Amino acid sequence: MPRLLPQNEGVRRRLLVQNAFRFDRSQWRPVEALRCTLGLALPLLIAVLLGHPSWGVLAATGALNTGLASYSGVTRARLRLMLTTTTVTAAVTVLGVLVGQNSWLGALAVLVAGVLLAIYGASGPAATTISLQAVTVLIVLTGLHLPLSQALPSGALVLLGGLLQTLLLAAVWPLAPRWPERRVVASVYRSLARFTEQLPTSPDHLLPDALPLQTAWALLDEANTYRWRTEHAELRQRLHRAEALRGAITGLAVADAEFRQVGEPERVQAQTYADALARTLRQSMDDIRHGHNAPADLEALRAALDVLPGSTTSLPSQRYRHWAELVYATLNAPARARPEQPIPAQNPAAPTEQPQTRQGWWSRVLRLPLGPLVLRHALRYGLALGLSTLLYRLLNIQHGYWLPLTVAVLLRQDYAATLTRGLARLTGTLGGVLLATLLVLLVHPSAAVLSGLSLGAAFLVYALFLTNYAVFSAAITVYVVCSVAASGLAEEQVGLLRIVATLLGGLTALGVSLLWPSWQSGSVWKTLQDAVQAQASYAGAVDALVQATPETFPRTLLEADRAGRHARALRLQAEGTLQAAALEPGRRRAEQRRVLFALLSRLHANAAQVLTLHAEAEALHTTHRRTRTQAAQHSAALREQIMQDVRALQADTDSLVGRATATDETATL
Repeated sequence: MPRLLPQNEGVRRRLLVQNAFRFDRSQWRPVEALRCTLGLALPLLIAVLLGHPSWGVLAATGALNTGLASYSGVTRARLRLMLTTTTVTAAVTVLGVLVGQNSWLGALAVLVAGVLLAIYGASGPAATTISLQAVTVLIVLTGLHLPLSQALPSGALVLLGGLLQTLLLAAVWPLAPRWPERRVVASVYRSLARFTEQLPTSPDHLLPDALPLQTAWALLDEANTYRWRTEHAELRQRLHRAEALRGAITGLAVADAEFRQVGEPERVQAQTYADALARTLRQSMDDIRHGHNAPADLEALRAALDVLPGSTTSLPSQRYRHWAELVYATLNAPARARPEQPIPAQNPAAPTEQPQTRQGWWSRVLRLPLGPLVLRHALRYGLALGLSTLLYRLLNIQHGYWLPLTVAVLLRQDYAATLTRGLARLTGTLGGVLLATLLVLLVHPSAAVLSGLSLGAAFLVYALFLTNYAVFSAAITVYVVCSVAASGLAEEQVGLLRIVATLLGGLTALGVSLLWPSWQSGSVWKTLQDAVQAQASYAGAVDALVQATPETFPRTLLEADRAGRHARALRLQAEGTLQAAALEPGRRRAEQRRVLFALLSRLHANAAQVLTLHAEAEALHTTHRRTRTQAAQHSAALREQIMQDVRALQADTDSLVGRATATDETATL
């Protein structure tokens, strides 16, 4: 769980190290790794038996990348992703061999491919994996100087290896249907439980990790494009509840810091409630992972809530009880009365939507986010790869492809990601290069033994893929070194050159990120302002839903759902931008960071209440008219409080943006 608000440079550097080397044991995947490794082992074994280990290495390259692609998407989408990865990997293999004999053509091919694949990779996590794999394969193949006659055979071997892996994963031993969906939703509850367990550690500087929530919504939205399942509706309801819980727990964390300062009894009460909440969240996590839809056991949480001070006590106690009650009410709320269905993106009947519909069609087909930040990063990414490729080729550095290869895997759109991932990747790559080089130099293994080492490294690649980027980098580096050595194309004396090229690649990526920066803090105010405005629109839509008549309820409900999705997307975008900006060196004063994250905490807290009212508003229209009238009157106070909060949040944000613009602070974020 990353800490988002560094107090000084020493803390900031410590947080960068912690984020780079944080190990998530829950993401250890030995079963999936074994399945993928078997699909990779078959071509290696066949090639060794035929006396052509290099054939197996090429086929295993396609199998390796296809197996990594199988970790993304819902069950049906994985087939498309694996086939796409197989095709792209085979295509860049042919291209790499064709241009590998000419330094200028090779550099140009890497440059153009880097630009195009960086744009494609910005469209989502799965696209990022595919694009990065394709770029690395292209760089390695251009550096091996294979004969032109091997272009098509090499591409065919990569294609066959990828297709074999796809066949095995999709037909022979497929994963349980909807297991990926259950796992990502359960991970949201796991992240909330971890956050709750660490509440005493400076909670005013923390927010629950947003990545699990983003990943879960992306996966379930992807499931909407396929046949609708009842379990998908149940998982979406669980995720709606988790989203409301995340906002309520954010408010609880802020109140917790004040409540614990009141006295020793309050610290004990807060810890008791936090422990009960963490156990409840972990129980929900286990139920989701095993496909159980039973309501959570809230007896311990209710008991912890009952001993909290009442409304006549101190203000910190009142605030804490307010958020504790909201957390309990969210967990205890009944499931939505309707099974949520996919929401159409637009109204095809509206004539004014014609140009947007055409643009949306291209967006769905290409999925290219052509924003200025994406295009600028794609250009610098392609230029960095092309120039580093040309440099080592003109200098005739043996196995110098490790230089652009390191740049390819380190350079990211924002500085924080480049630094954290770069630190992890550089450490893992250096460790992997050193280990593999020592094995080659000291053991002098045969091609068959090298193939076996590659197989063991491949298992670790798959098993560690999502746990920690550093150990994953070490494993995949060992795989690349042993595979290239097994093909007969490596020499024993290039270990030091690999290490030097890797270090130069890391310095190049960091230098490009600093000399041609893409600071996230330059858009931090505008992003937060947009998120607050979207939240205000969502609150207004929910308020209209509460007051809707039976005739207008369906249309108003659709508008509220759309507004909720838009508000959620902008809240998470604002959080990501603020997190990246906070890790940029010397870009903002600590007090400005506190103001920004205080506004973000208020935004999440307001979202929790709006989401709660949204669920109540839907329940109002499924009850008896008299009960509905009483419930509507009961929710009037909550509605008024929400609207007051969001208006105050808008006013504060607009005021701060105006002051920042007037003093030209946005230029120095």
